[in-house]
Amino acid sequence: MKTYVAIAISLVILIGAIITGGIYYQKSHYTLVSPKKGDIVEAIYGLGKVKSDSRFEVKVGIMTTVDKLFVSEGEALKKGDPLIKFKDSGIFRAPFSGRVTRINHYEKETVLPQAPVLRLENLENLHIEVSLEQNGALRVKENDEAKVIFESLRNQKYQGRVKSLFPRDDEFIALIEVKDLPKNVLPGMTADVAIIVDNKEQVLLIPLTAIDNGMVTLKREGQRKSKVRVEIGTVDGQYAEVLGAPFQEGDKLLVRKEKKKK
Repeated sequence: MKTYVAIAISLVILIGAIITGGIYYQKSHYTLVSPKKGDIVEAIYGLGKVKSDSRFEVKVGIMTTVDKLFVSEGEALKKGDPLIKFKDSGIFRAPFSGRVTRINHYEKETVLPQAPVLRLENLENLHIEVSLEQNGALRVKENDEAKVIFESLRNQKYQGRVKSLFPRDDEFIALIEVKDLPKNVLPGMTADVAIIVDNKEQVLLIPLTAIDNGMVTLKREGQRKSKVRVEIGTVDGQYAEVLGAPFQEGDKLLVRKEKKKK
């Protein structure tokens, strides 16, 4: 008899410990948050690469030799300045003002057909290209606003627009037109790009961490916690817009606390 009583007491203690532990786990790992009204912006993110609007490469159709090279790498040229002359050919001239960004062959060297010999780029007129995943490309359209940030210039955001969207070798390219880029931004540099695809003001918002498989845990005054399904609209990195929300004034949601970084 004493053995049964001891077992019963142990079970009561164990169940109490489990309940107490569960309550402590919830208190330490979760918090209660009220839905709120606010603005929300949804963006498609990508890594962009700076490109020149004007780029010219000198190539030849037959094997030949460089007879005379008039320029050097990094040299600034005006439209019409001489670039290069090959054996038995006329002088190639700059079709626009720009800077020589590459020379692959020098005087007396042999050049193979269609091999790039010299490159001229206009460094004044630049754009940014972003390769998007299919799901992102389906959301983006021409004239969408874009925000551009260079890693070493974090305090500065540059405004841009999606000039065009097109496929290239099974990639989906968004061409971003940006005004007032700094003079030291050059082709080949990279930037973080956020293309704004949705922007809503004063809508009902809840934290993304409150949502689990389309459900939230609702705590209403005078009632026990319950699971409620919510319909989600626009989403950003932290919040989600709730459509047709089943909430009342004073409702709170159980939200998992973010882990502190060590």
